[in-house]
Amino acid sequence: MEFIFGILLGIVIAGILIYLYIRGLIISVMRELDEHIERAANTLMPVIIERENGVLFCYDKQDKQFICQGATVAEIREAFGRRFPDKTAYLDGGDEELVKELREELKELNVKLD
Repeated sequence: MEFIFGILLGIVIAGILIYLYIRGLIISVMRELDEHIERAANTLMPVIIERENGVLFCYDKQDKQFICQGATVAEIREAFGRRFPDKTAYLDGGDEELVKELREELKELNVKLD
């Protein structure tokens, strides 16, 4: 009887230790994930790009402030990088056809840079 009680007690203690270990891992992963999300939120900037008379104009999506302009996506990317070296812009809305066209240009540009 004492032997069975010892085995059951050992199983319960092992279960508690496994639970605590897994809980600690989950808390650690969640903390790290929160840090990554915060870092991304601080570095990503949503932008809108409009085309007028063949010139691309880049605006901050949140406050509609002018950021930069250029004839191509590469020029916009370069100008944005000079103005905000610690930020990364991403297209977030605007004229659907223009956004689609610019995303294709960005894909081609990224392939050339790799």
